[in-house]
Amino acid sequence: MAKGKYEEWLTAEGLILLEGWARDGLTDEQIAKNIGIKRPTLYEWKKRHPDISDALKKGKAVIDYEVENALLKNALEGDTTAQIFWLKNRRADMWRNKVETNQKQQNRLLEAQADAAVAKAKILADSANKLSGNIKNNELLKALVEVPIVEKDEGDSL
Repeated sequence: MAKGKYEEWLTAEGLILLEGWARDGLTDEQIAKNIGIKRPTLYEWKKRHPDISDALKKGKAVIDYEVENALLKNALEGDTTAQIFWLKNRRADMWRNKVETNQKQQNRLLEAQADAAVAKAKILADSANKLSGNIKNNELLKALVEVPIVEKDEGDSL
């Protein structure tokens, strides 16, 4: 049975090469191209073979720490862009651009909208009842108008 292509990358030399590429800052796309596979295949290998995944994570961690340290150094030296970036990411609770809404305010708004809808429904129901009552009153008035008026003679007793 033929060996899978991934097996050559599970050797000590293969894992060192993968880690080195990741440490050099290559993307998964670039690493996959170097191996001669597509990126989704590399993702499958990472899922199925922890050694490949670990080598890539280890290599990426090294370069990530170096970049973090360079960013921190720049921030400490007065680079305001680096300072802002650092604070927004490391102290997001205090420094992120807040576009979020307070849950209590959102709940109050929803309650007010619900109350307004209920009040509107009551007004509509009252209007419908009044209109219905007016129609009945109009019918009674019409009936009264149609009743013949009988004049009483002075000698008649009712």
